[in-house]
Amino acid sequence: MALLSLLALLPSGAAAWGERVEAKVWRPSAENFVFPELEETGLVDFLAGKDFGVALAGGGMRGLALGQGTLRVLREVGLLEKAKYLSVTSGSVWLGLPLYYQTLDSLDTYLGKTLQPEEMLPEALLAETGTAISRLLYLQEYPKGHGPKERRLSNQSRSFFDCPADEGWCACMVERFQPGSAYSLYPLFIAYIFLHPFELAGHGSTHCHETQLDRLKAKLGSSRTIYTAKDQSQKLPFLLSQSAVLAPYSGLEPKDPLEFFPLEQTPLYMGTVPTSHSSAGMHAVGDVLVEPFAWDSTIRSPWQNQSGQEQSIEVSRALLNVGDLALWAGTATAYIADFQVRPWADKLPRCIIAEGEKVLPHARLWSPSELDADSVPLTHEEAVGDAGVYDDLGHIPLLRRNISKIALFTSGAIHGDLCEMTYVLAAFGQPGCLTPPNPPGASNPKMKAGALTVFEPSEFAPFWAQIEEAFHANESAVIRGRYTVVENKQLGIRGGWKVDMVWTIFLPSKTFRGSLPSKSNEMLPWWFPNDLASEMTSKLEMSAASQFAAWLAHRSVVKEIKEMLAASSLLAETALVI
Repeated sequence: MALLSLLALLPSGAAAWGERVEAKVWRPSAENFVFPELEETGLVDFLAGKDFGVALAGGGMRGLALGQGTLRVLREVGLLEKAKYLSVTSGSVWLGLPLYYQTLDSLDTYLGKTLQPEEMLPEALLAETGTAISRLLYLQEYPKGHGPKERRLSNQSRSFFDCPADEGWCACMVERFQPGSAYSLYPLFIAYIFLHPFELAGHGSTHCHETQLDRLKAKLGSSRTIYTAKDQSQKLPFLLSQSAVLAPYSGLEPKDPLEFFPLEQTPLYMGTVPTSHSSAGMHAVGDVLVEPFAWDSTIRSPWQNQSGQEQSIEVSRALLNVGDLALWAGTATAYIADFQVRPWADKLPRCIIAEGEKVLPHARLWSPSELDADSVPLTHEEAVGDAGVYDDLGHIPLLRRNISKIALFTSGAIHGDLCEMTYVLAAFGQPGCLTPPNPPGASNPKMKAGALTVFEPSEFAPFWAQIEEAFHANESAVIRGRYTVVENKQLGIRGGWKVDMVWTIFLPSKTFRGSLPSKSNEMLPWWFPNDLASEMTSKLEMSAASQFAAWLAHRSVVKEIKEMLAASSLLAETALVI
């Protein structure tokens, strides 16, 4: 803690250390490419035979809370260990990273205990919330206007940033960070809130999959702090998350649609699977995966064009850093990057955009699609951020891997408005119904039509009718169906096949609310759990959302997932017999 307090006083522009290392790289366009987790010796048997993925959508704090209750039940009934992948996006990343990497609490303690609705008194909600929520010190215990008055800025936050007790938070941040050094601000802020409580934020630290720990210790030295993702040892799916490489100057005019480049993070690698060239003047982006400890780097050796081989890479980190896991968490949840999707963004002068870009996380990226005269990939520093600039559902990484059975959980109908479900509409190639409307297959009005279409549009009507029916009945929607996947080259998705899905659309539920003790019920807004991303600011609200997700899972979701998996197994057996 003392070291981190010292670091907070120093400018982040200078490198604290730099080293040249050998790191594995993969080129997805290479012939016979398979995703690294499918050929890693320690993972092949663990993942073999599995064809089921779970996708937790974003949504800031509500995404974390709903995801906790969902995973608690899926684990209790044995469905989580049947999954090959867990895909987390935006807010659910804050749940996923400690789930895999932290060692302070057991999974039972982290995920909490499920209560019956009639047991959900305020005191019980706070007592059984699980450390995924209870360790978040910046949260109040009770919603504003309920319970005793609390102070949200703790002594720990002051010591972490060395902020005097009489200095305001904003003034302290302005004082600590020098001009031009704000790239580190958001990852550091996120690390303090979501990783530091689990002891996952260490200066100069990195992370890896548990199968790579011995190899990485030998490569980086025993003194380096390495946080380890433990899926095999805890019977968890392989972890995926998505974010975006940004083109901040795109989308300002109708003739120049908003550009985005999908970025994936996993415990084994990070990178962009499709190859993309921006019409907004950006450099080649993508077609390369790099080990996490060597991502955000400069390659120094000529490109070998051999997927899975080691190459010489120069890694350096800013003096002000709390490790590579914080870089993952900060990049994947930097929703300040989503300013581009707002209608008012096209009125911003380019000078203001340039200044605003300074507070976005950045990374040094390179691609084998752009080489110098010596065949060394050129490195460029690019803005990176939240996947919400294009998607917030988490289905894309699963479809990219041809997973044919998916359980997806989303809560995007903000304040009970179905038009806010822009990512669901876009996935089916539908136009939006906000003002201004999104083009068909686009999640925002700045994006070109069809950019996010992955399901056959003609199959949308019956699917949406079930959502509307549940909505008008004041209940959440749980929908099981089979959908045709259509090709989307920019997302790296192959078309022409079917995917079985269970969609859980979290909506306000009169049945759940009617079963709650009145004392708890009066503390929740009518639109619960469909809050804005930052609207849940108390442990009670988040615990209630977690319990709601668990209640719905037991009531409807588990049954539908089991039937989906059983039906798929029966089809496979029938095919073998034929």
